[in-house]
Amino acid sequence: MILRATLFASLAVPFPLAAQVRASELASISQMIDGTKITVEYSRPRARGRDPIFGKVVHWDEVWTPGANFATTFEVSKDVKVNGKPVAKGKYSVWMVVRKSGTWTVVLDPNARLFHTRRPDSTAAQIRFPVKVEAAPFTDVLTWHVPELSSSGGTLVMQWERARVPIRIDVEPSQSSGSGNVEALGPSPP
Repeated sequence: MILRATLFASLAVPFPLAAQVRASELASISQMIDGTKITVEYSRPRARGRDPIFGKVVHWDEVWTPGANFATTFEVSKDVKVNGKPVAKGKYSVWMVVRKSGTWTVVLDPNARLFHTRRPDSTAAQIRFPVKVEAAPFTDVLTWHVPELSSSGGTLVMQWERARVPIRIDVEPSQSSGSGNVEALGPSPP
């Protein structure tokens, strides 16, 4: 009887979960561009030997969030332009329509809190734009990063498997590019 009670008690004690590595770890990146904060929050799925990812795990012509678990989110602290499209300050869920050839379509949906399997319906509130997909070396873990930066914008990149998707972000400059006339600031001291 004591052995049975000890066995049941040991089964009731939870095993430490902190040491386990999840298949899709939570990540975020943040970049300031001339006073505009850009943040991407996502879970990072791993290829885990699955190759190819696109066309097999992520099916062609499927609406997919470039991440895992809850939909990847894109947040901007000020109005910006993304691939030439105006995007108002706020937080959006990010979706992509992946295609075997040609451009993919990025969809920014104002409903930021969606699970990755709850793809949003097409609405007028969404912002859609085409993106060119570039060939890249194999990347095992889905990654978002900002490899190019200037005072007026930068390039946000999603990379996974052999696909690299660059997205141009333009910000409103905080300084006007005037003639450089000092008189605009007031007279110079004698």
